Amino acid sequence: MLSFVRLAGDKRGSTAVVFALSIMPLMAAIGCAIDGVRWFDAKRKTELAVDSALLAGARAMQLDGSNEAAALDTAKRVYGANVTARTPVDSDDVDFELVDAKKAIGVKGDAIIKTSFLNVVGVKTLSLIPKAKAAKATFIASGNNKGSDIEISLMLDVTGSMCNDGSGPCTSGVKIDGLKAAAKDLINIVIEDTPNPVYKSRVALVPFATRIRVEPDSGNGSLMKKLTNLDPTWTGYIRLCTAGSVTGGGSSENGGTWVCTAEETQQVSWNIFPCVTERVLTGNWDGTGVDYTDTKPGSNMWLNAHGGNRDPVSWDSTDTNPPTGYDGKTFATPSYNWNYGSSAWCEDMPDSNTVMPLSSDKAALTSQIDNLEASGATAGALGVAWTWYMLSPNWDTIWTGQAKPGSYSDLTAKQPSGAPKLRKVAVLMSDGVFNALRGAKDQSPAMVSNHAKQVCTNMKATGIEVYSVAFDLDSLSAADRAIAEEVMKNCATDLSHFYSTLTVNDLQAAFRDIALKVSPVRLTQ
Repeated sequence: MLSFVRLAGDKRGSTAVVFALSIMPLMAAIGCAIDGVRWFDAKRKTELAVDSALLAGARAMQLDGSNEAAALDTAKRVYGANVTARTPVDSDDVDFELVDAKKAIGVKGDAIIKTSFLNVVGVKTLSLIPKAKAAKATFIASGNNKGSDIEISLMLDVTGSMCNDGSGPCTSGVKIDGLKAAAKDLINIVIEDTPNPVYKSRVALVPFATRIRVEPDSGNGSLMKKLTNLDPTWTGYIRLCTAGSVTGGGSSENGGTWVCTAEETQQVSWNIFPCVTERVLTGNWDGTGVDYTDTKPGSNMWLNAHGGNRDPVSWDSTDTNPPTGYDGKTFATPSYNWNYGSSAWCEDMPDSNTVMPLSSDKAALTSQIDNLEASGATAGALGVAWTWYMLSPNWDTIWTGQAKPGSYSDLTAKQPSGAPKLRKVAVLMSDGVFNALRGAKDQSPAMVSNHAKQVCTNMKATGIEVYSVAFDLDSLSAADRAIAEEVMKNCATDLSHFYSTLTVNDLQAAFRDIALKVSPVRLTQ
C-alpha cells in the first residue's frame, strides 16, 4: 500500500509528457522567429530593390519615351543589382511592365524564399512581394508628387540668334524648334492631366528679346496702363513740317542743315506700343539706375515702356511730355511709347510672343509655345526680371484669378508630409550674351549681365529656386562666351542648377531633367 502511494506521488515522468506535448509549438515558435527574421530581411531588400527599379525605369521613360524596351531593361538591371546581397531565394521571376495606358511602370511576378523550420508546420515558402502590395511608378509625373503646389516661370530666349540665319525673324529652325520641344516637354511632365489635382502645378511663359510684349496688338492697353500708367492712346495736336530744304553740305547726312519752309498743325491719336523695357529709376543712360526688385508697378515705380526713355522718378513720373524741338519748331509730342500710326505693334516682338502668366492650361501653354517667333537682341536683365514678376506675390493685383502667384511664406510652410506647401521655380534659358537695355541694342554685355545678376541675387533671396540653361555658347566669341556663362552660373541657385548645353538634344535633356527634379517620379500602390 505504501509503495503504491509513493508511486502515485512520483511526478518525474510527467516532465517527459509535458515536453513531448510542447515540442511542436516550441519548434514552430523557433521556426517562426528564425524564418521570420530571414523573411523580413529578404522582403525589405526586395521591396527596396523594386522601388529603385521602378524609379529608374520611370526616369528612363521620361528621358526617352520612345524606347520602352530600354526603360524596362533599366528597371530589370537596377533590380538585379540591388538584390545581390539579399538572403538567397528559392525562385525570383520579378519583372516589369508598362501599365496605366503606358503612363507608369509596374512590377509583376514574385520572389520566393524557402523556410528552414516552418516547413515542420506545413509552411514551406514565403512570398517577398505579395500581390496586394505590388507597387508602380508613374512616370508621367505631376506637380503633386511630393505634396507641393508648384509655380514655374520659363524665360525663353526668342532672339534672332535662335534662327538658322542668326538674325531672324523666324518661326522655325533647328534651335527655335528645339526650344519649343524642350519647353513643351517640361510642361507635359510637370502639369498632370487630372481635372482636379490635389496640388496645383502652374507654368508661366516669358519670351524675351529686345523687349517684353505684354499684350497683343488687338489688346486695349489696359495691362500697359497697370504697368506703366501710360494711357492706351495719345491724342493731341502736332506741328509737322510739310516742305523744306537742306542748306550746306548737300544733304543732312553730309553735314547740311535742314530748314523747314512750310508746316501744318495736325491732330493725331496714337495707340500705345504693348511692350515694356527695364524699369529705370534715374535718368542715366550709362546703365545705372536699373531697378532690381519685384516691387509692383505704382507711383514712382512705373515700368519703362517701349521707348526705354521713361524715368519714373524724373520728369516723366506724371506722364506729361515736355516740348520737343523739330527742325527749329516747337510742338508737343509723346515719347516713343505710342505708335505713330493707327495700329499698335511692338518692335522685335510679334503678337505670338506675348507673355503668359501662371496657368495650368496645358493646351494653351503648348499653343503659345508653338507660335513663338524669334528676332531681335538679348535683353537678358529684362527677361530675368519678368521671370521673377510672374512668380512674385507682390504682383497679385496684376496677375489675378488663376494666375495669382502664391505667397512667399508658403515656401517655408510645410504640408503634413513634410513637403513645402509651395515651390517657386525660375528657369532661365538663353543662347547668347546679354546685349540690350532700355530697348537699345549693342549695349555692353558686362553691364547688362551685371544687372541680370543683381536681379537674380534678389530673386533667390525670396526663396525662389533658379535653374539656368546656357545654350550653344560655343558659337560666341571667347570673351562673350565667358560673360554669358558666368552670368548663367551666377543666376543659378548653385552649380547643380546650371546646365551648359551645346546641342538641341542637350537642351531638351536639360529641360527634361529640370522637370524631373521639380516634379520627380511618383511611387504609388
